[in-house]
Amino acid sequence: MMNKKIRLLIMATMLAVTFLIAGCDSAAPVSQTTPEKVAEQPQQPNAPATLEKTMQLVVYHATKDAMYLVPETHKVPVNSHPARTAIELLIAGAKNPELVGVMPQGTKIKNIAIKDHIAYVDFDDKLIKKNVGGSASETLLVGAIVNTLTEFPDIHQVQILVEGKKIETISGHMDTSEPLSRSERIIKK
Repeated sequence: MMNKKIRLLIMATMLAVTFLIAGCDSAAPVSQTTPEKVAEQPQQPNAPATLEKTMQLVVYHATKDAMYLVPETHKVPVNSHPARTAIELLIAGAKNPELVGVMPQGTKIKNIAIKDHIAYVDFDDKLIKKNVGGSASETLLVGAIVNTLTEFPDIHQVQILVEGKKIETISGHMDTSEPLSRSERIIKK
């Protein structure tokens, strides 16, 4: 009986020390390749004491008049592939009802790789086949992909691929055959 109480006391002390040590390191950056801010989630009353870390990702969606892109911030659990998560959020569409998603319905990301500050983002062929927009739509689509990925400090340009290959254009209005840089002019101020 006494041994059981001592064991419980020791386990509780070790658990408390673990939380104290973990709390001391909570301000450390997640990675040099991610621009997200790390924060602890607020704890619910009577919830278990977990320290799940989150990161903030910025994703760009279009205004309803198809004139500009607007940043939308998402808070997601920290993971080892934040650029892919950002593109998946872009594909999922806007959570703000005042904004419109730009990705063609059903588009999927196949892969993303970063080399020499260029993100090579590979989509399935629905990016082209399901794209029904004109020049403004293509400009916003490309701008949303590029601006979302260049939010990361280690990504300066983006090469859009479809089924693993470079494409000349998505719908005939914009050259996507080479890596593209961020476009600030289409972001609503």
